[in-house]
Amino acid sequence: MYFKLLTFAMILICLTTNVTSSSCGSGKFQNFMAKLFITLDCPGRLSQFNSCCDSHDSCYDQQLGRGNCDNDFCGCVKQAGKGTLCELDGRKFCDWVVQYGQKAYNNAARKIMFL
Repeated sequence: MYFKLLTFAMILICLTTNVTSSSCGSGKFQNFMAKLFITLDCPGRLSQFNSCCDSHDSCYDQQLGRGNCDNDFCGCVKQAGKGTLCELDGRKFCDWVVQYGQKAYNNAARKIMFL
């Protein structure tokens, strides 16, 4: 039952919220899942989370220091979700970036070398 409800919610979100896509995540699946969680947990906050993710991507691209970028991102997503169910999402997004962001940071550095 839960799986059917989740599948229905995912389809509904895809069909009704195509105006704003998610900037969060490093691929289509991660973008979709971030959008799904944010849209379900705190409707209307997607643009705030996107702003955090865009700033984080830019920070990585400029190689401003992974720790600095991640700390700024964590503060931003925690603030974006403050007072809603998205507080938990913000904490999770922060945890994932801290734990798994090294590859993305390294890839951004490689882009700079080839420009």
